[in-house]
Amino acid sequence: MDPIQRARRRIARVCSETRTPTALLHALREALAPLVPADRWCGLTFDPATTLPTGGVHHEGVAPARVPRLLELEFGGGDINGFADLARRPLPAATLSAATGGRHDASARYRDVFAPEGLQHELRAVFRDEAGAWGGLVLLRGRGARDFSAEETALLAHVSKDACRALRGMLLRAEALGDDGTDGPGLLLLRGAGLALDYANPAAARWLEEIDDCSAGHLPYALHSLALRARHGDGHARARMRTRAGRWLTAHAEAMPDGCISLILEPSRPHEIAQVLAAAYGLTAREAEVVRCVAAGHANAEIARQLGVSRYTVEDHLRNVYAKLAVGSRAALIAKLFHDHYLPRAEAGTAIAGHGGFAR
Repeated sequence: MDPIQRARRRIARVCSETRTPTALLHALREALAPLVPADRWCGLTFDPATTLPTGGVHHEGVAPARVPRLLELEFGGGDINGFADLARRPLPAATLSAATGGRHDASARYRDVFAPEGLQHELRAVFRDEAGAWGGLVLLRGRGARDFSAEETALLAHVSKDACRALRGMLLRAEALGDDGTDGPGLLLLRGAGLALDYANPAAARWLEEIDDCSAGHLPYALHSLALRARHGDGHARARMRTRAGRWLTAHAEAMPDGCISLILEPSRPHEIAQVLAAAYGLTAREAEVVRCVAAGHANAEIARQLGVSRYTVEDHLRNVYAKLAVGSRAALIAKLFHDHYLPRAEAGTAIAGHGGFAR
């Protein structure tokens, strides 16, 4: 079995055995350690709407005294190979050597944090899907150690999707199990050869009634087919469907170690960070959405395409935002967003919701 397949099997096993994001990050690092050794490491969870951190594991990384400078450079300083940039590249993993063309001193992160710590080499990866980056891993090696190879970089890139799927599924299941409401994620557990319904939370019961599809016994045909694909495929399957009211749902099916199939129905919803920004700073809905796009690393032309407006309109929105938040640049804007809305919640241990941002 090749290294990528070994790593993916290890990750699949540890992902099925962990229940919290922190435990998952530890388990991922342990699974990858024999194949990609490192002297130090850290892991993070991200809000996929902004690629700003919601928590993580840091005690095996750099010294605590250097963390403030590291955060300043990562989420406001525009340093080389930042997470937001990496999340939008074709390959979701990269070394600092490759990003700087071998000139490590070109990175402020290296000059101000790594070099004083005796660290020379960095390999980082983001765990991403079409919604954005949900987490990341940073591996570090000291002076005198060999640099991370192209094969090691490729390995992390290959397992990124598996790690993302595990993290996202964990968050959705945790929210569904702890939510008594009917508008959140729905969770169903199916058992046996006939996929008998073993459990459904209140939200799942409601969404099942809303799906406009012929029934295959107790399940709509589309969900029954999805569960079979997960069972007889690689353990995972996903599909989108519309409710009778016209809302979109994304259904995730996953084969669990005990033989059951979990089905999660996730309703589409607006980015909650945009709602928070609008309330906190008096931004319009469109201004708040522009801020979210800026935080995710998009240039003005990209934001214009996403929102269906001109680049000049985006620039007007940004000028209004700068005035309302009393900042003078994109970097200062991201730094304010991080320090005002993400860092306090992360330090307080606020739970992460199924959409990847902080729970209310």
